[in-house]
Amino acid sequence: MGQKTSDVIKEKGGDSIFVNADVAVSNDVKKAVEATKKNFGKLTSLVNCAACYAGKIFNTVVDTSEEDWQRVINVNINGYYRFAKYSIPLMLESGGGTIVNISSMAAFTIVPNFAVYSVTKAAINSLTRVLAVDHAPQIRSNAICPGFVRIANSENNRSPKELKKWLDDIVKDYPLQKICTVDDIANVALFLSSDDSSYINGESIRVDGGRSIADAHEF
Repeated sequence: MGQKTSDVIKEKGGDSIFVNADVAVSNDVKKAVEATKKNFGKLTSLVNCAACYAGKIFNTVVDTSEEDWQRVINVNINGYYRFAKYSIPLMLESGGGTIVNISSMAAFTIVPNFAVYSVTKAAINSLTRVLAVDHAPQIRSNAICPGFVRIANSENNRSPKELKKWLDDIVKDYPLQKICTVDDIANVALFLSSDDSSYINGESIRVDGGRSIADAHEF
């Protein structure tokens, strides 16, 4: 998928490289940052977007094993820490830049029996604020908190009929009456990475179509 994305960028006239890296491995993260410097000479924008769903993580704190807890934390929050840690020096060399951390509405609204995921998303929002304070004014840092986003691995091999019913049921809770796409999130990330958002720093922006402010009960 990463190489395919890189190829599409090139086909559309952009410049891109793909580096196969595990955010849970410090040397892989360093390799990715070094490759960025070697190929582009600078770094002005970092978008952290990684999450781990491995193991039995759809559980309460009591029922989540220590191994699963640590595995998710090592990707969801420690992975963001690693990329920030090793990217910021190059970003400062480049004259400054922006960090966008993809978080989740789970940082605010708790999904039952999804304990470790919610904890890591709240931690991402806190890390975002830490970076925003410690590294301003050269670097701005903001988080994006999506609600449900339609991605391939969320469809769970449903048939077309089952998928339509599932999405129709989800969209009922959203005032905009549409399902969020990856492009909807990418557009916010692009805005936060650009000078158009030059006075936005340390924010965790909810991108959930208004679901978190709406009462979906029928009376």
